[in-house]
Amino acid sequence: MWLLSDEILEKISQELIELYSRAEEVVGKIDRKLLEMPESIECSACGVDGSRAIERLSGIVLYSISAVSIGNEIREMSEMTTLTPHTNIEERVRLHMHTSEFRIGSFAEEELVLIDGSLRGAFIRPPAYTDDPAKLMEAYELEALVEDFLEVLDEHFENLEKDLKEGRAKKNYLLTREKIFRSMEEGYRKVKGNLEDLMILFEYIEYLHALNRLLDRKAVFVAKSFYTHEFDENVNDLVVLQILALKQFGSEKSFYFPFKPKIQKTLPWFVRKYRERFKNLFKDFNSSFVRFEDSENLYLVESLQKLDDELMGKLKSLEVHGYPLPLIHAHNHAKIKKLEMRRVIKSLLPLLDRNLEFLLRSGREVLES
Repeated sequence: MWLLSDEILEKISQELIELYSRAEEVVGKIDRKLLEMPESIECSACGVDGSRAIERLSGIVLYSISAVSIGNEIREMSEMTTLTPHTNIEERVRLHMHTSEFRIGSFAEEELVLIDGSLRGAFIRPPAYTDDPAKLMEAYELEALVEDFLEVLDEHFENLEKDLKEGRAKKNYLLTREKIFRSMEEGYRKVKGNLEDLMILFEYIEYLHALNRLLDRKAVFVAKSFYTHEFDENVNDLVVLQILALKQFGSEKSFYFPFKPKIQKTLPWFVRKYRERFKNLFKDFNSSFVRFEDSENLYLVESLQKLDDELMGKLKSLEVHGYPLPLIHAHNHAKIKKLEMRRVIKSLLPLLDRNLEFLLRSGREVLES
């Protein structure tokens, strides 16, 4: 058994004392006040969340994602597909999940669309491809292909919206997994190119296209975990805010603290080239640290909307135990969907051709038996 030594305990305690001391120095330099939370303002809102399940088999990577939107009604979409090439698996499946979250959020009919996570994270989430298009441009008429692909994506959204309204959005909606993408790749090919690199690039195009569509709505991102350094590069903002609240209010009182984030957005070449199709990605967004309820946790709220008393009052009306209720419902529903997806994947495998059984083995079987 691993034992906690006095030396380790002393070291951690000393680091906490030093951190508190540095944070107090930072607080002493802040000339702004925390703003008290306003009274609740009635509004309609939906919470959006997603989940994913991956099965790594010897021949294929099989995965499924789901996205749910819970407000005045429950909307959900589920997709199951294979992943090729077998590179950056976790990052690309996560990107697919977020793409679906942004898509389903863009169709919400409620006044506010609450997204689990941070908007800055959505902007800076790293793609799984390099941003140098030179090699792909040698092999493809790349700019024309991107422009055509964006046209197809807009039409694709109409089909997805129809399926969502009819409650049957349970098929593949990522175009880079569809035959139409292979046809487009062939049509714009100049010489033999790297299809896998092209596919990974266009997965990211779908992601940013979905984010742009979501930002047409009053989307509000709420991050539960964040390690920002808006006040000082060496001290986490959470520590500073806790001390600031105690000094200003004498307790862990609810408050909000709006600010312009220190973030440099680096948008890829295709967004800059087709700026009119990604107009929302060029807009400045607003951030605020928020404690919705006395003595509860702090959150980072980000949106294109102005984070003022009106919006905070609406968010305040939605909170339960210091957190927006629609996001709690969405999170719980997404967890259920993840368990369902794992069961579906497991039930699918025995139905496949037994002559291909060697392609369906998992290296984890020895640990799970």
